[in-house]
Amino acid sequence: MKPLCFFLTACSVCLSLLATAIAAVPQHSLHIPLISDGPAIVLDGNMDEPQWQQALQVPIRFLTAPQDEGEAEVYTMGYLFDDGSTLYVAFDAHDATPAKIRAAYRNRDQIWGDDVVGLKLDTYGNQQLAYQFFVNPLGSQADAIENAVTGRESSAWDGHWQAYGRITEHGFRVEMAIPLHILNMPTTAGAKNMTFELVRFLPRDQQLRISSAPIKRNNRCMVCQMTPVSGFASAQRSRSLVVAPALVTGIAQGRDLATDSDWQSQNNTELSLDVKWGITPDLTLNATLNPDFSQVEADAAALSINNPFTLFFAEKRPFFTENADYFASPWNLVHTRNIAEPNAGAKFTGRMAQHTFGVFSTDDQQTTVLIPGNLGSRIAQLQGSSQNHALSYSYAASSNLTVGALLTQRSANDYRNTVLSLDNNWRISPHDTLTLQWVATQTQYPQYLAAQLSHEAALRVNADDTLQGQGYRLNYLHQQRNWHAYLRYQKRDKDFRADLGFLPETDWQELALGGDYTWFFTKPQRFHRFRILNHAFASQNAAGEFLAKKLESYAILSGQMNSTLELGSFVRQRVGNRQDQSLLTIAGNTERYNEYGLHLFAEIRPHRDLNMYLYWQEAEVLDLTNERLSDQQHIIANASYSANQHLDIRLRHTLTEMRYLSAQVFTAHLTDLRLTWQFNNQSFLRLALIYRQLDRNLDNYEAAWQSAFQRRQRNLTSQLLYSYQLNPQTVFFIGYGDNAFEDDQQVDLKRDQRSAFVKMSYAWLL
Repeated sequence: MKPLCFFLTACSVCLSLLATAIAAVPQHSLHIPLISDGPAIVLDGNMDEPQWQQALQVPIRFLTAPQDEGEAEVYTMGYLFDDGSTLYVAFDAHDATPAKIRAAYRNRDQIWGDDVVGLKLDTYGNQQLAYQFFVNPLGSQADAIENAVTGRESSAWDGHWQAYGRITEHGFRVEMAIPLHILNMPTTAGAKNMTFELVRFLPRDQQLRISSAPIKRNNRCMVCQMTPVSGFASAQRSRSLVVAPALVTGIAQGRDLATDSDWQSQNNTELSLDVKWGITPDLTLNATLNPDFSQVEADAAALSINNPFTLFFAEKRPFFTENADYFASPWNLVHTRNIAEPNAGAKFTGRMAQHTFGVFSTDDQQTTVLIPGNLGSRIAQLQGSSQNHALSYSYAASSNLTVGALLTQRSANDYRNTVLSLDNNWRISPHDTLTLQWVATQTQYPQYLAAQLSHEAALRVNADDTLQGQGYRLNYLHQQRNWHAYLRYQKRDKDFRADLGFLPETDWQELALGGDYTWFFTKPQRFHRFRILNHAFASQNAAGEFLAKKLESYAILSGQMNSTLELGSFVRQRVGNRQDQSLLTIAGNTERYNEYGLHLFAEIRPHRDLNMYLYWQEAEVLDLTNERLSDQQHIIANASYSANQHLDIRLRHTLTEMRYLSAQVFTAHLTDLRLTWQFNNQSFLRLALIYRQLDRNLDNYEAAWQSAFQRRQRNLTSQLLYSYQLNPQTVFFIGYGDNAFEDDQQVDLKRDQRSAFVKMSYAWLL
């Protein structure tokens, strides 16, 4: 109970301190006018309707990054008004050399690197969350939710809104139409007290961020520095209802290359239904029946070799990404990629005054569980289907103090995991932030599970009794204009489990501290800024036995052509594998190894449409398979090229090579090529080719492992996808994908899987 007492005492102190301070009430001197008369607004980039002449005009002139002093030399004006149901926003962005404007037709949320203008809007004005709406000069869109409490942004949220952009002889113009029903906002009568910021990103020799508000770097909370504004007094409180049925049909074929069997086919056709009901502007109900949760596009390719921990993949599925920030906490306790095949699900989210809450519930035909550890983690498959639930609540005691609670549960037959979390975020001052979290867990594993696993994972689930664990986290951040420093401590005891989240470490505690300092050149020519960073980490198991300690240092120089040159190094002492795998103890059961490394990162944009970077690392690290120090080289080369406004080419190659006594241990290659022809902002055709190759010199492996691996493995995955998206839920996809495989028995690349599919959905707004 000591962590809980500590947590509650800290919260009490925070509340007491804040109660003694009387914050000044912001004056909402700016007002978004209601203009309901006049011709219908046509999004064409001309801004020739009379309503634009009556709109609130906001100059965008403050430089906020990389410098946060002075005003921009380019003219940018923003315009805002609403008609009771829609917020209209426009930007008139001048440029002395329009030929240098960076813009191409892009898929949603892929516009970064282009010239961009946008709106950030906190509809409650309580410095907790802000909507983001951004557009490039050709009308391609990006949107996100910015969480000022956690400091994270989620681009997974996709709202139903429209935009148009047009390049002119003076620069470019953008118009947006944002339906008010997609915004959560107070239900109180009269004008809403909000905050907002208009932003322009100007990527030339360096990337400038220009704002309507004088945002300063010495305050980590950018949402807290936005400008007060009032408006939406006549917002229609329509009970918006979105009904989106979908049809997915496809055929998948596979064959066994070892027996050279014929193709075996499986046809599948599924109907599904998604419903979103805006009960009020601040209460939303989402429901789904027989949802299609397939990934239409392949995840970003990644190598996992000589890495004992499970890889993280972000959530992309609309039902889960909608209002996902309501379930956020300092630790990732809700990671919905754990839910693979639900038959039905429901989610209810809302915000009323200082109270924010959410609940969701789904079943899952599969039950996959992440088994955490302190030297590695792995995924286990349980028998039967599962039920998955989450309940969240947060209370904004003031604009500077937020207290939250989260409850999650997963259950399947004789398996159950329950998690209770309490957290708070206290902005002590514009420069100081303190975050605390306490978590209690209770887990019961099925008896058969340990027999399916090995080594540490088997020991972690081999328990006759219910496992009861605790964890807690403390993070303090101090930020000034040119430097920042942090201190973080976190601990999870040996029986801690958070199975609906993504926390691959348990029986683990870590102390981390670090900071950075940045010099800005007042008269930048070749170079703009120089930054140094240092971080130190030390980790133990819950019993205090040594796991690792590490020191990292970086020096980063930024200059012309959006260039970055980074030199970094690390030294680390760590333990190796357990010598007696039947024990979880570390002391006396592991050897210690000293690792060190040096890396170089270089990035440059030599042309408006071409961006390249190279990462190189040379290190002496522990070969976890053979339990010995070896030399490792890691290289990542990446290039992206916009050949014109329609064709986008992206190529990424990763090489990892390990050597022992100057001889090869393994060499791994990963190449990811994506060619996209963007017909317009709604449709594209994309070819993705992902090639993996792993070559092992088994003669340089320890004898016990020489028969455990293939000498050569190759995979070639391809996907051709056509996409048309009128809005996030009115879509048409048609695609084909296959996979070719080669190993020591299959001596050349040969396809063993192929599939084709069509997906159609249409969203009715009722």
